[in-house]
Amino acid sequence: MTATLALKVEGLTKQFRGTTALDSVYLEIQPGEIVALIGPSGCGKSTFLRCLTWLEQPDDGFIEVAGQPFGRERIGAVVRRQSGREIDRIRPRIGLVFQQLNLWPHLTALENIVRPQIVVLKRPREEATRRARDLLARLGLADRAERYPHSLSGGQKQRVAIARALAMDPALMLFDEPTSALDPELVGEVLAVLRQLAEAGTTMLVVTHEIGFAANVADRIAFMDHGRIVEEGPARQLIDAPRDPRLKGFLDLVLSHRDGPAPPLA
Repeated sequence: MTATLALKVEGLTKQFRGTTALDSVYLEIQPGEIVALIGPSGCGKSTFLRCLTWLEQPDDGFIEVAGQPFGRERIGAVVRRQSGREIDRIRPRIGLVFQQLNLWPHLTALENIVRPQIVVLKRPREEATRRARDLLARLGLADRAERYPHSLSGGQKQRVAIARALAMDPALMLFDEPTSALDPELVGEVLAVLRQLAEAGTTMLVVTHEIGFAANVADRIAFMDHGRIVEEGPARQLIDAPRDPRLKGFLDLVLSHRDGPAPPLA
């Protein structure tokens, strides 16, 4: 029996003022799979993540999350847009960690994780607090539970945002350039957390410029250019032997800015 896909995307399309940001994107992700999405700036990666969560409304195409239609669905020959209530019900199944993190500055790290569980999932506070403390401990932040975001480092804020998303028990975690806003010495800290999540079987789609992470941690890499996924495949195979000339050129450019590919994560 075939397992239900964590994510299935068919023909996702999005335009802004006549400019095509997403041009009929197709992607499937298996449960427990880690997919790295790479590509040049402005190619549509962040727009893709926002459309996957319906923070941006796609113009066309279909999304399924853990086998459930999300946003638009086919009923026979008819295509129906789901109601806002239906979209809000399914959206927590996708955890999204933004570049900007969007932690609530007036809430402690613990309460940043507890509050969404109570409001969205209707969990009792005691259960939500227990879940939040477990995640903070898992991510090495047990002693930062009562700190406010302004007193946390960039890497610590990133881990709180990850814990907040995980607390919603999503079928899929989306990361939008999780290391882009960090000081160089903190990048390894967050990549280590992502590797920890991967080893625990968390299903992830990670937009990243960290080619070392993509090669060593991701199961598969998808390369996007001009709003389309133009090549995808097993991570090492795609890095070592790219077929599409645009991907080869992109990798040559990225790797030329460092002393060879990043080493495997410890």
